Amino acid sequence: MLNETVPPPGWGVVAITALFAFAVSLTSVTTPPSGRPSLLRNANVLATLFHEGGHAVVILLTGGDVSRVAITGAGDGFTEWKHDSGLGKVLAGAAGYAMPPLAGLGAAVLLHQGRVTAVLVLTLVALVFILLFARDLRTVVLVVVVGAVVYAALRYAPGWLRTGVAYTEAWLLLTGELDGVRILVVNRRRTGYKNQKDDAAALAKRTKMPSPLWIGGWLLLNGWALWQAAPLLFP
Repeated sequence: MLNETVPPPGWGVVAITALFAFAVSLTSVTTPPSGRPSLLRNANVLATLFHEGGHAVVILLTGGDVSRVAITGAGDGFTEWKHDSGLGKVLAGAAGYAMPPLAGLGAAVLLHQGRVTAVLVLTLVALVFILLFARDLRTVVLVVVVGAVVYAALRYAPGWLRTGVAYTEAWLLLTGELDGVRILVVNRRRTGYKNQKDDAAALAKRTKMPSPLWIGGWLLLNGWALWQAAPLLFP
């Protein structure tokens, strides 16, 4: 199943899915961080799932323990974890904003090879992994809803729709953290650098490298992943 390939879609499918993802990103950018998320912005929950999943998987791979993954909304979530290694803490902290664009680039590579089924199956595997650490009803519901959409596309959708879902997922992952990085900047412009409790602030405290370096690094990574993926996604 994972090696199954399909012909590349036409420009229309790729363009529509890309426009949808950029519309989600634009809606997120124009919504204040404290504002009520629109229905369109809620599609960014996919990037949030992969963000928190990125923390969790790196924590486990580096010998730490994960006690909980919680998603409170599109762009909002947290992972409760423990780690004895300083390097492991740094890698785990950096993984959140890095995981969605890297996952999107990986999806683009697979889609360039026509492996639509592989993208959807691997997405389900990632969602099951996150579900193992969900401890609240909201997170469980969000994971199950996203998983149900992916499973329905994989199991019941016609080929063109299955391809459209996979391409939409790739674009959402590639663009989803642009809003997350923006919020890091906005929060610092509004309230300064003190008393921040986000990933960049935690990494700055652990490494003595100022948070703008981490924020800039994530922005560059997002831009690089999008630059590399776009030629792969367009036929």
